[in-house]
Order: sequence, then structure tokens, then C-alpha cells
Amino acid sequence: MQPLIRPYNDHTTPQIRHLVETAQFLSVSEAEVFRLAYRYWYDRELSEALQDELIAEYLNEQKLPGWVRIYCTRVLDAAATGRFDHREFGVDRPDTIRALDQHAASLITFAGFLIYWLFLI
Repeated sequence: MQPLIRPYNDHTTPQIRHLVETAQFLSVSEAEVFRLAYRYWYDRELSEALQDELIAEYLNEQKLPGWVRIYCTRVLDAAATGRFDHREFGVDRPDTIRALDQHAASLITFAGFLIYWLFLI
């Protein structure tokens, strides 16, 4: 018996699969991939109006601009060959961000404890 719902990869175009794989690899949303690709390609930020228009085309018609397809291809190729450099593709390193967040949380907790101890005891 055939399943009623086909897997995602069965009914999408290769470009859409590349976008989803890139978003998963970078640990960002698909909309963020659009912003990163635009910055990579044009060296400036993507306007909200243009982003909304592009995301609408992507969601409704499964259309991707060429610069998004090229960005995704380059990211996935670099990842496959072990040459991915987060700086080249404009991505913040998640492990660095997590470490900074943990450090900040530790400092805030310590400061809270210190304030509690100094003023409430």
C-alpha cells in the first residue's frame, strides 16, 4: 500500500531542496538564507519590501532568484568538500554565539546572586 503523503523530497524541485538543505546546514531559516545570499551577492542588506516579495514568490510559486540558487550551491559545495568558511558566506558561528550566551547568563546569575546577598540578607 502506498503512503498517502509523499516525502518532501519527492515533490520539490532541486533548487528548493538545496535551499532547505542550506538552511538546515547553516541552522537558519529559509528567509535568513535569502538575506545572507543577497548580502553575499550584492554586498548590501536586503530591503524588507523586496524580501517579502521574494518570499511570497518562493512560497506561492516555488521560484528562487539566481543569486539564492548560486549561494546555496556554493555553501553546499564548500560543506561537502570540507572548505566551508563561515566568514566567506556571512554566517555567524553558532558555537561562538552559544558560548557567549552561556558566559553572559553566568554573569547575570552571579550579579543577581550578589545583589540578593548584599541587599536582602
